[in-house]
Amino acid sequence: MKLTVPTILLSLCTLAGCARITLLTSTDLVTEVKQAQSEQNFNRAWYYLNNIRESNPQYDQVPALRKQLEQETALYEKDSIASARQLASAGRWPEAFAVLEQAIRNWKDSETLPAEEERLRDRETLLFNRLRTDLLIDEAHWLVSKQGTIRQLSTLNREDALDMRDYLEQRKQELVETLNFLGDAFAAQEDWVRTRDLFNASMQLSGESTPPDALVTARKHLARQANKSRLAHEQKVQERALQLLNRYDDSLSLKDLLAARDYISSNNSNGQLDQYASRLEAICKQRFNQGLSDGEAQYAQGNYEQAYDTWQGVSQIYPGDTELEKKLDRARKVLTNLKALSGS
Repeated sequence: MKLTVPTILLSLCTLAGCARITLLTSTDLVTEVKQAQSEQNFNRAWYYLNNIRESNPQYDQVPALRKQLEQETALYEKDSIASARQLASAGRWPEAFAVLEQAIRNWKDSETLPAEEERLRDRETLLFNRLRTDLLIDEAHWLVSKQGTIRQLSTLNREDALDMRDYLEQRKQELVETLNFLGDAFAAQEDWVRTRDLFNASMQLSGESTPPDALVTARKHLARQANKSRLAHEQKVQERALQLLNRYDDSLSLKDLLAARDYISSNNSNGQLDQYASRLEAICKQRFNQGLSDGEAQYAQGNYEQAYDTWQGVSQIYPGDTELEKKLDRARKVLTNLKALSGS
């Protein structure tokens, strides 16, 4: 079988990538580089510049193109990181990681983007451990309060009662180990409040009377005036975030929800409000999805204007959401047609 030139080129494009074909066939690589830049495909743009031959008539333009591409690449990294951090500070973790993952696909040789992704994963892990801490300390306090009930189970002759006792005793030992592990982890982060609370809960649950070194260190740090001032400021910011969240819980006003989100996002650059941002994002998702559902019900009943208003209202939560934009566009078209019919 004789292969034609187009067939050979197609095979090469499939096996080695179209960028290589462009280098072989294009006489205007400057345009190709700029096109790749406009598509934010920095992999392709850099491939062109790094592999252009000296015999290419546009080779003398490479230094200027390289300088411009370096600036564009650095700006792209900076903007992607800023966007991911902003989303994370608002509690929108999947979207934050999606931004970085897409950026890394567009520029696979970046060192900055993977480092930022790792930093963000560390921050997410810290948030997870904070949330775990709240749950596990409450569980520890509950188990401490139920020790009498657990002992009563031992007096029964029922096998299931003894099984329950054994399970709770085993859970108590597991919980003590986890509390100690998290206490050490937060001590390494110099989060002395959580270090203290975790080890205090562990000691209450285990009956241990000698405080571990990390707890002694935490108590010393918390007694210092400078640390007290810093904690007082952090507590003030957290109390304001909680106040705004509670205000929304009472009013269910979209205005109050957005005010809470603006405050938390603006004051969460170091992650101190990540727990509140996480709670807020759960509320936003619930309110947004409820708005989508309510609008669909109104639309199905023929209340097109009411449906449009409902969807327009929740659009403030996630501006530019693709699904919502389609619903709004559908409602606009119906309302426009109805207005045209009524005026004819």
